[in-house]
Amino acid sequence: MVDDDDSDGVVGGGDCGGGGGFTWVQTFELEDYWLSLLYKRLIGPKVLAVHVAGLQRKPRPGRVIRDKLRIYAHCTNHHNHNYVRGSITLFIINLHRSRKKIKLAGTLRDKLVHQYLLQPYGQEGLKSKSVQLNGQPLVMVDDGTLPELKPRPLRAGRTLVIPPVTMGFYVVKNVNALACRYR
Repeated sequence: MVDDDDSDGVVGGGDCGGGGGFTWVQTFELEDYWLSLLYKRLIGPKVLAVHVAGLQRKPRPGRVIRDKLRIYAHCTNHHNHNYVRGSITLFIINLHRSRKKIKLAGTLRDKLVHQYLLQPYGQEGLKSKSVQLNGQPLVMVDDGTLPELKPRPLRAGRTLVIPPVTMGFYVVKNVNALACRYR
């Protein structure tokens, strides 16, 4: 997947027919485009360790654990949205059929959070080709202008509520994380 703020489309690896070729897609309504765009704008190069109390389970013999709640942490890309070095972005995927609640702990608890919640848009549900960000459908303004990707500010100390079968980016602002302050 290639994304450039000046691009006119999305190039993606072909997954039909096993030819391994590339496909030119001229629509910006595809969910992969918006996910890739947000990832590029919010996620920095450094990966951080995540510990989630209550989710670490030990597999029973002969059984594989397939976690349906996935949480990744990265230093925030400080080149976009005026986020300062030291901020952290959580990328959370909820594959459950029920909402999940996450409380931030430690130094993250008292920080303002910007939510970028991606969900299917329209009556088709998971089969929808359109996406909404924080409840607003994502569509191009015109042939060459991206919409403003506005975060939803969450007050400090608020529990993160992740709806079913949803993914979101949560920028924890001004954490001043040592690993994220320097290159």
